Amino acid sequence: MSYKLCVKGVFDRSQMRASVGGIMKHNGRWGRGFGSMIGLADPQTAELWAIYYGLKMAWEREMTSVVVFTERRDAIDLINNPDPAYPMAALIEMITMLKGEAWSHVDIQHIHADANVVANVLATDCLDGEGGLKEFAEPPHAIIHLI
Repeated sequence: MSYKLCVKGVFDRSQMRASVGGIMKHNGRWGRGFGSMIGLADPQTAELWAIYYGLKMAWEREMTSVVVFTERRDAIDLINNPDPAYPMAALIEMITMLKGEAWSHVDIQHIHADANVVANVLATDCLDGEGGLKEFAEPPHAIIHLI
């Protein structure tokens, strides 16, 4: 059973904070969603946190075949070619360790923004939150018309 995981990290300059969101689908159907306000982080770091949280949630739910879709090619490059001097090298290492688990399949690929609207809404809705990862077993009302 393979899952499609679309993730998004957003940064709001006016509030100086970032949030993350994501949606897991199987055969085009809602599987699970998540979102969290993460605080001060640049857009690239926010996207890396979104990838981490998505993989972590998938692994904890025993979703062992996952393709992660992200809008940021630079995040994919950092994960595939880690740089120990990168300021968020520890986060990259956490993602790499998660990818190293006994998945039947795990891959991280690029997606265009227009195909990632639901993850964007989930992340954006968390900008005003207090932090802490929120999981959605059912689609939140704000995205029902999008799925």
